[in-house]
Amino acid sequence: MSHIETKAHQLMQEAEKKLSSGGFFRNLFTKSSERIEESIEYYMRAANLFKMSKNWSQAGHAFEDAADQCLRNNNEAEAAINYVEAAVCFKKCDVVKAIDLYTKAIELYQERGKFLMAAKIHQNIAELMEDDYDLNEAIQHYEKAADLFKQECNFSSANKCLVKVAEYAALEKDYDKAINIFQEIACFDLASSLMKYSAKQYLFRAAICLLCTDTDFIPKLQTYIDMYPAFENSREYQLIVTLMESIYKGDEESFTEAIRKFDTSCSLSQWHVTMLLRVKNQRMCNRIDLK
Repeated sequence: MSHIETKAHQLMQEAEKKLSSGGFFRNLFTKSSERIEESIEYYMRAANLFKMSKNWSQAGHAFEDAADQCLRNNNEAEAAINYVEAAVCFKKCDVVKAIDLYTKAIELYQERGKFLMAAKIHQNIAELMEDDYDLNEAIQHYEKAADLFKQECNFSSANKCLVKVAEYAALEKDYDKAINIFQEIACFDLASSLMKYSAKQYLFRAAICLLCTDTDFIPKLQTYIDMYPAFENSREYQLIVTLMESIYKGDEESFTEAIRKFDTSCSLSQWHVTMLLRVKNQRMCNRIDLK
């Protein structure tokens, strides 16, 4: 055990002593709230020393103890901060514990009307679920984050979360949900003169999802052109048309070549590649007349 950790353990013991009975005279002249405040200070000092030693579990427990004592002192604001600090530590060693602490912080922030803070924590939990490959849980927390961001009129952050929801919904084969969200975000961007040029990216993603479905594709694609006429002249639209033609002809080589050429000029994300590969596997194996 390092010198720093030894000091941290000593501070934890001091914190516990502050909370234990100090005898009649000490209790007579010292308010309970003052003793709790002193213990909180010791817990937080210990937590930071454990962090310096990269002892994430002990650091997390120390911050959690500090948060619990903040609640005893009716200081919900500081409690929420310390629960988040504890969760950040546990992210490195115990994801389940981290989520439990994040959830406590969310409840405290929502009770105090701090919806923006609660939204950011839901976003943090969603990112943890991404790392753990639990896409359904990630979707739920991104949706909650988006709702809270919208409540605070932070539509930019809400849409970033909704993009994640749509991407994961598509990967989970919930295409209708993904398409509706991508269309909704495209409409939002089209309402802004500064953001309208990014709408084609969301219409492109919606179109890729449409290719995965049995939906009558052509009328829907025309709807996107009606929404945003410039979309018809975009590389994204031309790629979709080329892919449709390749599927109709059963030309797997031209399908692959079209994606390769597009990726050379406009780099595709892993999501795009995954979804386009799915389109190829589904539609080339079971061709559907697109005329």
